[in-house]
Formats: sequence, C-alpha cells, structure tokens
Amino acid sequence: MALKRGEPDDKGWRKLVRVPDPQHLGEDFPIQSEPLLILHHLSDLHVCDAQSPLRPEYLDRWADPDSPIREIVGTIGTYRPHSMLATQVVEAMVQALNKISVGPLSGHSVTAAIVTGDTTDNAQVNEVDWYISILNGGHIHPDSGSLEKYEGVMDENPQHYDVKYWHPHGTPIGCEDDDARSKYGFPVVAGLLDSCRAPFKASGLSVPWFAVHGNHDALLQGTVTPSEATQVAQIAGRRFEGLPTSLSLEATLSAFNEVGPADFPGVSDAPYVQVTPDILRRAVERGEFASKHIAANGLPKGHGFTHQNVQEKTMYYATDLGAVRLIVMDSVNQFGGWQGSLDEPQFAWLETEIKNSKKPVVLASHHPLVTMFNDYAPIGRRICREEITAMLVKYPQVILWLAGHEHRHQVEWIGQQEENIGLWQVETASHIDWPQQSRMIEVVRDSAGDIYIALTVVDHAGDVDYSEAKTPLELAALSRLLCANVWQKREELGSSGGFSFGPGTPEVRNTVLRIPNRM
Repeated sequence: MALKRGEPDDKGWRKLVRVPDPQHLGEDFPIQSEPLLILHHLSDLHVCDAQSPLRPEYLDRWADPDSPIREIVGTIGTYRPHSMLATQVVEAMVQALNKISVGPLSGHSVTAAIVTGDTTDNAQVNEVDWYISILNGGHIHPDSGSLEKYEGVMDENPQHYDVKYWHPHGTPIGCEDDDARSKYGFPVVAGLLDSCRAPFKASGLSVPWFAVHGNHDALLQGTVTPSEATQVAQIAGRRFEGLPTSLSLEATLSAFNEVGPADFPGVSDAPYVQVTPDILRRAVERGEFASKHIAANGLPKGHGFTHQNVQEKTMYYATDLGAVRLIVMDSVNQFGGWQGSLDEPQFAWLETEIKNSKKPVVLASHHPLVTMFNDYAPIGRRICREEITAMLVKYPQVILWLAGHEHRHQVEWIGQQEENIGLWQVETASHIDWPQQSRMIEVVRDSAGDIYIALTVVDHAGDVDYSEAKTPLELAALSRLLCANVWQKREELGSSGGFSFGPGTPEVRNTVLRIPNRM
C-alpha cells in the first residue's frame, strides 16, 4: 500500500491515508530479461544536527505564509520542524529496503545501493559519522552539545521561546501558542525532544552501497565554503537568534547564492543563546569525506572512494557494478553556490572513462543536468550543462544518469529521443521533504538487445500513525507526517492532496523506460 495526504481539517492539517500501490506506466516490461543493474537509489538524506549553533534558522520565518516578503523570497529552507528526526527516517528507509531482495518487475537480485549526495545537512563531522553508521549498521547517538537536554531552537526554555518555531512540548506558562500549533494544526508530542536524541541500534543496509558527494556534504547550508571564522563559530557555545546590526536581511539572503560566491552571515553583535560547545560540529574538510568512508566498515571498502580520492582531495570515481560501468561524478562547486558543475580535470577524466568503457555506462551525481550551471571559478574553469550534454550524447554506451538535489521524482531524456541519441536521467526524491521516498532501479536487456529501466518508488517502514513517537520507526512516521504538513509548502504540496513537486506526476514515479538496441 502507498501513502497519500488526506483531507485537511480547519487548520489545513492533513493526516496520511493508505491507498493501493500505483501501477507501472510507460513501456511494457519484458517477461524475460538479462540483468544489467538492480539498484536501490536513495538521495538527499539530510542527516542533520538540528542543535548546531551556526544554523541561520531565524531567516526561515521570512518565507512563512504571513511574511510580507513571502512572494519575493520564496522557500528559504534553513529550518524544518522535523530536521531532528532525520536519522530515524534513514533507519526506517534501510529497514524497508532490506525487505526488498529482488526487483519487483524483473525478479533479479538486488546488486547494490547508491546514495546520490546531500547525505548530511550542514557538512559536519558528526553528521557524516551518523549517516555512515546508519547505512553500515551500528550504535547511533544522534545528539550533540549537552547530552542532558535539547539545545536547538525548539528547546523548552521559556526565556527564548519563539512562536515562529514548532514547540512539540507545548506552550510555556505566560507565552502564546506557537504558529505551528495555533495556525497550522501541528500537534503536541510530549517528550519528543528527548526521544529524538535517544541512542538506537541501526540495521545497516544488507547490500553494498556507494556514496556520492553533494553540496550539503561540503558547504555550510549547502552553499557557503567553510572558513576559519565559521569553523570557530560552529563548534563554539553561541546559538545565534538573529542578524548583527551590520547586516540587512536583503544582503544576507542574497549572499546565499545558487551560483558562487556565497557568504555566511557574520556574528559580531548578533543576539545569541548560550549552548554547549562541541568540536564534532566542525565542518568536514575536503578529502576527509572520502577518508571517513574508507575508515568505516561495510561493503564495498570505501563505498566507492579510494585512497587516491583522499590524497588528491577529489570526490569522483568509477567502478564496475553488475554488468555496467558506474561512473560517479562530483558536481559540487567547492568555491560556493548550491548549484552544480564540473571542474576541467574531472570533465576530461569523465570523457576518458566513458570512451574506454566496453560496458553500458550508468552515471551518478548529486546535481541533475538542469542545475549544472554554477560557473563561478576564481581558479580554473567550471564545465556546465551545455558542454556536458554535448559530450555525453556522443557516446551510445551512456544509458542512464541518477541524481537527486531537487527533492523530487523526475524523469527526463537527455538528447534526441526520436533518433535514439542520448540517455535517461532519473531524479529521486529526498528523505527530508515529502514524500520521503527512495526508488528501486531495474536495468535489464531483453532478447532483442533493447534496454529497459524500471522505476519503483519505496516508502520507508514508518507507519501512518506515529503512536507514542518513541522508537525509530515511530519517529520516522512522525517526521513524514510533519513534512506532509509543513506550512510553507502547503500550496506547493497541492490543495487536493494529490501529486506535487516532490512526488511528481504518476508518469515519473512508477514507470518503465526503454532504450532501443544501439548495436
């Protein structure tokens, strides 16, 4: 059974309801086939240290429905009421995927899993450690700073209670109800700020998994290159609640650029709350992301990354997987900006890998092609979507490109489909925004030599009801319910409760794609 947002109550709050699984659309999948690659595709986990003091969550209120500049700023995305539940959501997805041992249409055994970036939310060392441990299996303690109390913006201290944040514990004496509960129907969930920090034993994926570098894995808030100043502030004991007098809101928002350079708000005289320092909140260094995967347990060793990645501080690699050549790109612009591109050495490496492959090629990156336009380059030159497209369509062995970043299910042909020139690009939705789904990818060849790509969305193992919101699966169920009701995105999610930007149309969720024989 699948999940759908139900009818709204008088505050617009929607429960989730179960509906029959959707049928696969598109091409007829072959009855008999040769497996090329059977893969779990996860993306945009956004494992988050929601108590980290440098997060500019105070900016997000300007995207609220009652904000006077809502139409100008759109979605900001520095605060989500369910960010502290990200580890439990990933655990719930692992449990769901571990129950799927064969492709639902092909019946062929699952080869591996791939995670196409933004595994963390703020590029912190502790977030990287949590995400790797969840996917490999181990004891997880998703807490930072003080281990005695929650110290994020939703804490229980009435002295810095703020109605613009959801407070699951309720309203302190003498304060007014927060907007989330009074205007938008969010619930009281007693004890949640303790439950979300409780240790748990992660299941670990039952198949080998491969990692991809995303902008939130390298850049603060996914857009700002860490600096000496931000490193100091990130591990220190001040959680900032607003901008310093030297910065205007307009200047600050414009500094979070999709194309670099990007800049983080200075602190100077900004108002703050004292919290517990934590050195594990420092930003991960370039190359360290790869080294942490190599040092971890789990298969394959390094999860795709090698010692060469560590030494050269690169985040791209290629490997044989199943009957295909998997080529993983690093689409992050290290100089800043949340959109993607490639540097010149990587682009040359990519073409060489493709040219030399005797197998069908499957590409993976965090950014999809449409977002590969971040050409900011104080050193060298960045390669963007036009050049990437022109190169890829020259090589008929390139059949598929897996991506995330946009937090949506989407399918697009890159090239000239009528002439069978090009490849399919498949984007998969995130774990942090509705509908919190991953995908099964089945790539097979029939007896005529045609290639079929079957896509099947997968819901995590959390139930419709969050019950007491104590166990990882209950907390994951609560997270999915909250993200289905986020007040800033209700219009985007659709007034009818039907498809939206994240889930996409039925044609791009469960579907079968085809590439005619090119031999």
